[in-house]
Formats: sequence, structure tokens, C-alpha cells
Amino acid sequence: MLILAIETATSVESLALVTEGRTLAEVSFDNGLAHSPRLMKNVDYLFKTAGLAISGISAVAVSSGPGSFTGLRVGFSLAKGLAYAAKKPFLTIPTLDAFAFSVCRLNAGVTVKKTVNNRRNAYCPVIDARKNEFYFSAYMENISTLVKLREESALPAAEMLKALKTLKAAKYYFFGDGISKCAGEITNSIANAVFLEAAPRASAIGALALLKLKGGDLQDFNKALPFYVRKPDAIINKEEKKSKEFKCRK
Repeated sequence: MLILAIETATSVESLALVTEGRTLAEVSFDNGLAHSPRLMKNVDYLFKTAGLAISGISAVAVSSGPGSFTGLRVGFSLAKGLAYAAKKPFLTIPTLDAFAFSVCRLNAGVTVKKTVNNRRNAYCPVIDARKNEFYFSAYMENISTLVKLREESALPAAEMLKALKTLKAAKYYFFGDGISKCAGEITNSIANAVFLEAAPRASAIGALALLKLKGGDLQDFNKALPFYVRKPDAIINKEEKKSKEFKCRK
């Protein structure tokens, strides 16, 4: 099996060709959220580097969010277009799941549980959600599997840290582009915090998608949508406009 994986949820654009046990090729660039101008060129470069054709892939996988609304839409448009043209399955992988998975480098997938048996290290990806909020979740290792203990949320730093402290982890590993904006608050709130240099990688999207595909966990192409966590500004503005118009009519 061969997965074409696409990651555009943050400023890092990453593309990878992943097969069982290894990554055949991967390209990553920090494009400052300007993904669309060169994304297709990088796809071509990826296949040329690997010496493969798109007809040889088994599925297309994309990072589903949360993250940049524009970046997610660009990634979905490209991934769906390629999957449709190649007549291959289309898979979506939660951005923060893949981010934590790439840091831990485990050989199994991500499961969702409320607790783990022992006090372990917590892995906390944090992405800048703007408006003084951060997208985050929390994971702990359990043998070879990454256990998701906290669903994705968008909260201010103080509320995020309050939620994470309830995990009572041995250590908290923080990583992601949101860290630079709240590092001081993290340090003041969590004494056992450790900061890691890491960025989202398409190879992790591909690895989790491969597990999904092997397990027969396929998705409805037409119903697959980005996972924004909170409403896009365009929708919020539209709702506020309608609300004001409704009040004016009263």
C-alpha cells in the first residue's frame, strides 16, 4: 500500500509518500500559510523524487484540522481532486493526532480513552488559533499506542493550562507554533513542562492513514469536511449580521 499524504493545516506545507514501514519521500516548507501557489508543483516534485506515478498510490490522505481555515480548505481541495482523478480512497486524519504521533514515533495508532492506568508523560500539541486562543489536545503513551485523553479544543492559554493540569502527568511535552505566544504562561503554570521543537509532518498523516486503510476504515468522500473546532470568521460575521438585522426588524 502507498499513501499520498498532504498537510496544510499550519504554516508548514508538507507532502509525503508513505508505504508500510517507511516514508519513500517527503517535502516540507514553511510557506507562511500561502500554500496554494506552489502546492501542486511540490506534489509533482514528490513523485519525481520517488520515481513513481500517481496511478501507483492506494489512497490520498489529508490533515483534517484544526488549523488555518484557508490552509485546510486548500489541502482538502487538492486531496479530494487527486483522489477523485485517480479513483482512489480519500482519508482524513486529525491534525493534532498526527502531530503527536510524529513526536512520539510509535508503531501503532491513536485511541481515545478518558484515562490511562499509570501516571505517564503527556504530549500536548499547541497550534496558534489567533484571537488569543490555542488549538490543543493531550495524549499519553500506552505501550505502543498513543492514547488521546483530551479532545481538540480552542481556548485561551489560562483555560488550556487549567484543563491540562488535571491530567497530572509526570512531564508535559509542549510543541507547535502556538508555544512561542504562551511559553511564559506555561512555565509559570506547569513546573514539569518541557518544550520540543517540532512541526506537523505529512509522513505522520500517511502512517495513520495507512493504519486506517488496512483496518478497512474508509470514509464517505462526499461527507468528508475539514474539522475547524470553532466556526470560521465568515460564518460568525454572517450570523452576527443576521442577528443585527433581526433585532432591527423588532
